[in-house]
Amino acid sequence: MLTQLIAQTSTAGQALDTLSDAIEVSQKTVESWNLVWFNTFNTQESSLWIALVKLGLILAGISVTYLAVTSGKEIIEKQSWSELVAMFIWPLVIVVFLSNNGKVLAESVKFIKAVGSTQVQEIMKIQVGEMTFRTALSDVNLTSAGKEEIEKLYSECQGKVGSALVECWNSKKQPAQQILQAAEQQNGGPLKSLQRFVENLGNVANLQDIGNGDFAGQVFRSTVLPIIRLILRAVQWAFLNILEAALLLTALFGPLAMGLSLLPLQGKPIWAWLIGFMSLFGVQLGYNIVVGLVAVVIVKSDAELVTDIAFLFFLAVFSPVLAVLIAKGGGTALYSAIANSTKQLTDIASNAIGVIAGKLI
Repeated sequence: MLTQLIAQTSTAGQALDTLSDAIEVSQKTVESWNLVWFNTFNTQESSLWIALVKLGLILAGISVTYLAVTSGKEIIEKQSWSELVAMFIWPLVIVVFLSNNGKVLAESVKFIKAVGSTQVQEIMKIQVGEMTFRTALSDVNLTSAGKEEIEKLYSECQGKVGSALVECWNSKKQPAQQILQAAEQQNGGPLKSLQRFVENLGNVANLQDIGNGDFAGQVFRSTVLPIIRLILRAVQWAFLNILEAALLLTALFGPLAMGLSLLPLQGKPIWAWLIGFMSLFGVQLGYNIVVGLVAVVIVKSDAELVTDIAFLFFLAVFSPVLAVLIAKGGGTALYSAIANSTKQLTDIASNAIGVIAGKLI
């Protein structure tokens, strides 16, 4: 009996560790990305950032030379002071942002990142009825994780019949209750679907069906489903980390976009860069909204257990695709609007400054 009790306690402890490890990995991932951002945009020590700023300045120098050769002579001959002033606006802006190892640009990037990340987190506090997105997601995820660990626990009774099955099955009740209690403690509230799941498994009347049930079905539940869950969670983890990597990589292209913005292109590269950067936060925002709404619907309909694998598919496949498509469309429209407005404002400002400069001269 003592050996059996120790084995039960050990099994429950391993399951509880699995639940805790999943949350710890998520927290450590966030902390690691924050550290990477801090180190990358350190204008005094980050060799990568300093190198990109120098490259941005070289591109800006080439662009200024190109403008002087192609447009400078014509502007001087026409004595168009407004065009001459407009020609110097962007070089001055670039000098401000890229001087001192691009300190102003780095601080601007970090400010946008902080604002965007804060807004993404604030979305999780949105309340639908009496439940927030964060609460609903916690309920669904912990119910799913708890169910998986309890299934592993009871799968140890596979292949047993008669009194051996009854004894094994009854020995799992206490560890299953411990897993339930740990999940509810981490959730900060009851998990009703998981409670019913544990109660149903603890019903001795179900043992006849389990003992005589389809063996292939039991193997599928105990072997294949955990593999499917693992793959889907890996895909979801990869998507979230790809988003973070895309944000970082896009931010690093800031100095290059700034340097190329002197060229007489239809749209300034810096605006394309900025909209691309903001659109990635739009993807995160859209993903959290869609996932949060679906989680609320699942909890309110009491379908946490029924939608176990389906919700993982939704998290890993459908939600990312939907969020990317919506953010892509919104980002394109926003870029067009900003590019057109900026051109008009730049023309008005340069004309006004040119008139004032002409009178002074």
